[in-house]
Amino acid sequence: MHSEALTALALLLAAAVVMGLAMSRCRLPAAAGFILIGVAGGPSGFSLIDPTPMIATMADLGVLMLLFLIGMELRLQSFRKLLPLALGVTIATILLIASTVWLFTFYVHGELKGGIVIGFMLSISSTAVAMKMMNDVGEKTTNAGRLSVAILVAQDLAVVPLLLITNGMGGDVEGSLFGIAWRLALALALLVGFIAALSKVKSFRFPGDQYLLKDFDVGTLGIVGLCFAAAALSSLISLSPALGAFLGGLLLGHSTLCRAAESMTAPIQSILLFVFFLSVGLLIDLQYLREQMWVILAALVVVTGGKTFLNWLLLMIAGEPFDTAVQSSLFLSPVGEFSFVIAGAGLAAGALSASGYKLAIAVIAMSLLATPIWFLMARLMHKVVLGQARILGFDLAGLRLWGGQAQLQAAAAGAEKEWDPGQSGL
Repeated sequence: MHSEALTALALLLAAAVVMGLAMSRCRLPAAAGFILIGVAGGPSGFSLIDPTPMIATMADLGVLMLLFLIGMELRLQSFRKLLPLALGVTIATILLIASTVWLFTFYVHGELKGGIVIGFMLSISSTAVAMKMMNDVGEKTTNAGRLSVAILVAQDLAVVPLLLITNGMGGDVEGSLFGIAWRLALALALLVGFIAALSKVKSFRFPGDQYLLKDFDVGTLGIVGLCFAAAALSSLISLSPALGAFLGGLLLGHSTLCRAAESMTAPIQSILLFVFFLSVGLLIDLQYLREQMWVILAALVVVTGGKTFLNWLLLMIAGEPFDTAVQSSLFLSPVGEFSFVIAGAGLAAGALSASGYKLAIAVIAMSLLATPIWFLMARLMHKVVLGQARILGFDLAGLRLWGGQAQLQAAAAGAEKEWDPGQSGL
């Protein structure tokens, strides 16, 4: 390895540590800082590193490791209870956003296939950023946190059919529909089969676990190898590697290796996710950002605010309390990691043009950067609104939109009974 490459790598790692600490101090996800490092070190910045195919491959491995760990941490008993709601919200979000973007492109005489692909991309939320925000505010084990995790898992699984549809846009329509149909059926059968089988087994003894646990290095390699082997097997049967990684993690999470596997693979996942967000920064063209600044800002406002409102509305219609719906919609506001994968598939299939791809990448990256700030501002406003409501004796946290008329009347009656004008300063 050349000394210049070693120097560039050392500078990037040092910058990543400093930026990660700075983001943590500001209670922001480190992922946003890693994207900024990619911008600074990439072709638009100091040209310390180029977006090579090797970096792209490692970035894809980071996303697979993320799904693998989500599968390991998922507890099927609680997930099964939330699965119908999570799937309903996910399907509604994808259909509404994709159809809205398609109608907009149709109205402006733009790329219709590209509009559908961009709609798919904007529908998926960022699991890495959302989990970081939940951990930072201690909401991962609350009702809002569990609901958000269930929806995130459902969205990650929805990437499988979205990728199949995106890839099918570039070929024969009849053949594509047939191929998509049988792949969807196979993916659904595998998912239902795994959930049904593992729900009956609290924990099973993983073959050879005594050997994997005896040596930390060998155990780590074995667990990481299982993740990538499951992803490769899924790819061999014409399904998404993401589905295989998730099912592999789900299998391991219900075995005797679960706790050891989480501690062994966490550092590797951190490194691979750093490479992923670094690669996102490398793709950002600062010259393009300057030229299309107002278009990107307008799209960012519509995407972030509109997606938050849509998720809140869907959760309220589903009967979730106001407070839970607000918190979950904020966690689901950032556009996800798999959006980049869908964008690449759309570009390769010819469904998304080069200019559309560049715009989509810029909007998604800016969403990952801006969402933590939007999240903090929205949470502050939410607390202010709840505080003012409770002064008047009206508890918004228990308000439901669907089937909640009795609660609304009871809350209003309580507010009328308990409100004291002297206490309000009037």
